[in-house]
Amino acid sequence: MEDKGITKSVGKDEALSAIPFDKRQHWLTPAMIFGGLEFTIPVLMVGATLAGAFGLSSIFWILLVSLFVFQWIGNAVAGYIGAKTGRSSSVVARTSFGAQQARFIVGLTIFIVSLGWWALQTAVAGNAISAMVGIDYENQVFSWAVVTIIVGLLFAIPSIIGYGSMKWTDYIAVPAGLVLIIAGIFYALKNTGWETITSWKPESSMTFLAAVSLIIGVNVSQWVIASDYTRYAKPKVKDNILIPLGIIAVGFPLFYVGAIMSVGVGDADIVNVMMNLGFPLWGFLILWFATWTSQLVNNYSMGLALANMFNVNSNKGRALLTLGGTIIAIVIALAGILDYFMDFLYMTALIYPAIAGVMMADFFFLRNQQWVDNKGWNWMATIALVFGTFIGYLTQYVNSFGIPAVQSLIASGIVYLIAMKVKSSVKPDHFTETELGPLEKDRNQNAI
Repeated sequence: MEDKGITKSVGKDEALSAIPFDKRQHWLTPAMIFGGLEFTIPVLMVGATLAGAFGLSSIFWILLVSLFVFQWIGNAVAGYIGAKTGRSSSVVARTSFGAQQARFIVGLTIFIVSLGWWALQTAVAGNAISAMVGIDYENQVFSWAVVTIIVGLLFAIPSIIGYGSMKWTDYIAVPAGLVLIIAGIFYALKNTGWETITSWKPESSMTFLAAVSLIIGVNVSQWVIASDYTRYAKPKVKDNILIPLGIIAVGFPLFYVGAIMSVGVGDADIVNVMMNLGFPLWGFLILWFATWTSQLVNNYSMGLALANMFNVNSNKGRALLTLGGTIIAIVIALAGILDYFMDFLYMTALIYPAIAGVMMADFFFLRNQQWVDNKGWNWMATIALVFGTFIGYLTQYVNSFGIPAVQSLIASGIVYLIAMKVKSSVKPDHFTETELGPLEKDRNQNAI
């Protein structure tokens, strides 16, 4: 029964409509996709970066706090919103931001950031495959570009087809990623040695909270885009608490493997690390398979965001927009996005939490967990978004303090609730009408 539902959903993967309740799937399906999302090259690269500043025991506690506390809570809350409404993240944002702002601000943000991550990983995968076939990706630019274009197009195919095909791709790629983890540990032990790895104590160049922020920066987009995948899940609290297990179960060991592999190599470029450790050709192929999973998620969210921006609901329209976004992302990958990797991480960690704070505050504290397609532009959400992003910027770049992503989310949520309270008293409108009428309630019930 479930497989038939999946087959049907591949052909009717609409971008704006709610997923009907009879098409909802077991929590393991989105958990598997989330696990695939975490099989990402930047996770290995951040793990390698952490190894340059911390010993392995310190990295354990950093990962424990980052993933089991902040990431799990953020994903569970965001995921529940998607399951409850049955809608994608940029469509969910219509309730709080307004349809116009959700299309052109939230949708554009999701598109740009998803595109950036996709381009980043495509560039690294292009490097890896080039190295595998003997192409010097730093000097043989044309050959590298051809490889990168082919890799990018292959990455994109399942996400262009739709949600259902992504699940089956993960069944292939996630086991490949597990092999990569085992191989990474094996070659690190073989070349570096257990004693060197366990006694690794570099001079600290990063604070504990800065390290936590770096890890959250890799995953913070999930606090918004989780709805793109949990909209296929059942709106049960238990299910949405369990779904982030996919991220934790994959992310924790993968960050560690990136750290272990880089000990003694002294490089955060995962391709260079693998070459120095003596990975065979199949190792680079497995790296490509593992990367495929997270690329599907980034590409799919990119297409959904574009569909919301252009108000396209059909599966064919979503697929064409996803293809168009893919072509743009390949061009950016060829332009050298790897040079700006850390800046890109920090940028994401500022914008996404502020968006998430507004959406979460609106959904749980104003709308009684209901979705409404509010027309227009809610300036109170704009004010909260700007304020939350500004708080993140201040505490990240001006006066480093705490965990900027978390502070940005909380600040934007509080400012939004205060601003909406003031607006309802001074100049109420359809955004401040938090009590739903019978018609809206019926529509929202039918949505799930």
